[in-house]
Amino acid sequence: MILIFNVKLFLKFCPECERKRPTVKAPTTYTPIQVNEPWELVGMDRIGKLSKTERGHEYICTVVDYLTKWAEAFPLQTKSAAVSDCIIKIFYRFGAPKRILTDQRREFKNEMNSILCKLLNIKRSLSAPYHPQTNGQVEKMNSTIQRFWSAYGLPIVIFNSRQ
Repeated sequence: MILIFNVKLFLKFCPECERKRPTVKAPTTYTPIQVNEPWELVGMDRIGKLSKTERGHEYICTVVDYLTKWAEAFPLQTKSAAVSDCIIKIFYRFGAPKRILTDQRREFKNEMNSILCKLLNIKRSLSAPYHPQTNGQVEKMNSTIQRFWSAYGLPIVIFNSRQ
């Protein structure tokens, strides 16, 4: 009994053991994103590099409204290709959202998008680095698109996501 106690005590305070022991992090509490009306918050992301289509598209810009879950997707030829064009296409159809949530990629944080959001009085939010779950609505849509787009085509996948 004393031997077991001494071994446990040694292992608990052994410097080598402490270095190799995984650190236990306190669980983080997250507050859900509250949305009260359509286009109050939209999430945006880019998928790619995908297999090139006949028209040369290798990327997809996805947009999801956080309240209604309405999804839009736009094929892109390059990863920086006109993400602002996608934003403008959405605004022409649905109006400008109050807030846009994106990850920290350069194509979302560039000067053109900053100017566009400032002109239209849109608040921009960035997800935490290396934490795609922050923009979970869009990430879910991205996984659906990646799973089915090559078999069915982007318009059919988006149409089915709205049903």
